[in-house]
Amino acid sequence: MTRLRKPFSLKPDSGRHCHGKVESERPRAESKPITIALTSGKGGVGKSNIAANLATSIQQRGEQVTLVDLDMGLANADVLLNVAPPYNLGHIIRNVKNVDDVAHRSALGLKLIAGVPSGAHDSFNPSQIDTVVDRIKSFSSDFIIFDCAAGIGSNVTHFARAADVVLVVTTPEPTALVDAYATIKTLWKEGYEGSVRLLVNMVESRQEARKAFSRVRDACEKFINFDIAEAGYVLHDTHVELAVRQREPFVQRYPKCSASLCISVIATRLVGTRAGSNSQNKGIFQRVAGMF
Repeated sequence: MTRLRKPFSLKPDSGRHCHGKVESERPRAESKPITIALTSGKGGVGKSNIAANLATSIQQRGEQVTLVDLDMGLANADVLLNVAPPYNLGHIIRNVKNVDDVAHRSALGLKLIAGVPSGAHDSFNPSQIDTVVDRIKSFSSDFIIFDCAAGIGSNVTHFARAADVVLVVTTPEPTALVDAYATIKTLWKEGYEGSVRLLVNMVESRQEARKAFSRVRDACEKFINFDIAEAGYVLHDTHVELAVRQREPFVQRYPKCSASLCISVIATRLVGTRAGSNSQNKGIFQRVAGMF
């Protein structure tokens, strides 16, 4: 078996960054949006919260971001962002509304396509899903983030395979790592050719995160000869739970907490900005490095 091609390359942005506030959106370049799918082998690893905060952090950098809640029946991105969109993904799938109608702009500037409520998705077939993915990917954004459901069902892999980058979110727990490997193996079996990156959430230290990544990477290399990359990690932080209770992204509510700094590093890597491109961004990396 052959290995995947090199990880998907993201071009650097202009270097404009802000933290704790929303920058004015720059005019969108005439190019296709970069699509990032977040998935996980099991529930309870904080995937949706990571998706909402990562989308917010990228938005804070002057990028135009659309977050799509793809967790059929268990959608909660609207709760995390404290918005009440009048329409949801189901309206797009049923061709009742177009993407512009459904994409709801939050107070942070982020656009959300809310998920389908419980019990309203039984009639959606793969052909409809493929069509809606194409429609969403043609929407005017710099980044489109798919918050997929947990697990390795057909809907999850359908959406994930449509993305340029797949972030598999896990925790250091052995069961979560096994399920993360199972998710990656499923993508490999289905011929995914984008970049697969592991994001380790709720860790106590950098060393714990690197150990978790190494275990999954080694399994992928040994059993399926598949390359994965290290997306980064998010430290365990009580501010995360506080922000959820306040229905606000923690990168917005507590921009200087350790979890927010970790998300800032991941967002910066995804938009392709060099760590030393400006003094503000350089300071973020130094502060995170100083935690260990």
